Amino acid sequence: GGSAAGFQNQQGMRDLMVSLGDEYEFVFASTPYNGGVWIPGPPGGKGEPTTDPGWASAAINYLDQVVADDGPFYAILGYSQGCAFIPVFLANMDSSTTFDLALCYCGYLPTTHQGLMETINAAAPFETAALIFSGAYDSGFAPLAPALAQVFSNGLELQGPSTGHELPRQNDATFQQTLTFIRG
Repeated sequence: GGSAAGFQNQQGMRDLMVSLGDEYEFVFASTPYNGGVWIPGPPGGKGEPTTDPGWASAAINYLDQVVADDGPFYAILGYSQGCAFIPVFLANMDSSTTFDLALCYCGYLPTTHQGLMETINAAAPFETAALIFSGAYDSGFAPLAPALAQVFSNGLELQGPSTGHELPRQNDATFQQTLTFIRG
């Protein structure tokens, strides 16, 4: 897990904000759960998946309120577990809430939560255009990116050749492609 402030200060996130300048406003949400997680871990560990489709309901309700208070938003952006939460949120959001883009960095599907996966699979494929980014040096998560991309009908998979478990920095070969994708 991590904090909104920590994510905002990550070098790749700062490079993205600076490069997009005044074109977009970024709103950084903080998870309502302790430990900086959007989806609480299974009580028995990863070997004992949860089955409750409402397992992340506090985070869903929290983001619904962020959208109601500060939206509408052009895109939803997530990093690591925040990215794993994107399809959970998309599968549960009110039909009046839409995003033109989903920006998924270093993410995965929450497969240790069977109830959440059932909800995702019932709603997929998502029509929201999606960027699924992974880092070539992210051995724990890069192999999980293709499965995440499959829940989007219009997904672009990019892998940063010099990136680990982080957003691409300005000097990464894929950085300009992410800007092009965001700008449409």
